[in-house]
Amino acid sequence: MVYGFMVCLILGGILAISGLIVAKKPDAKELLAKIQPFQAIIGIALLAFGVLNLMDAIRLLSLVSLAPVLVLSTVGGVFSALLLGILFGMPMLAKLSASGAAKGEELGKKLAPIQTLVGIIALVCGLLMMLMVFGILKPM
Repeated sequence: MVYGFMVCLILGGILAISGLIVAKKPDAKELLAKIQPFQAIIGIALLAFGVLNLMDAIRLLSLVSLAPVLVLSTVGGVFSALLLGILFGMPMLAKLSASGAAKGEELGKKLAPIQTLVGIIALVCGLLMMLMVFGILKPM
């Protein structure tokens, strides 16, 4: 489950900062176009992982002095997963529920200005988690 969460965070972060990536490196547009069709699925997966890991993130806050990298990457990853999940997954979820379509669209418009910042946080947290899982970085 951790591996899926890390991969979704990294892919969601890349999708969220795709405008910034294309501005810096126009050649990357073709590569980003390959994962763009999966944006809604990644968003729903991020939303699910965010909800599932929310209690763990809250519980880990008490350990911030013992393992700050672990705690900050987990908490940042969960909250960025929730925000990106709402941003990317709401269009697909709105199609399923007619009553929630307006609310989801309104919330997505409110979150759009901070998409790049949340994407950077998600990407960094996903990479930090990956480094810790593979033993390259210590959680302290």
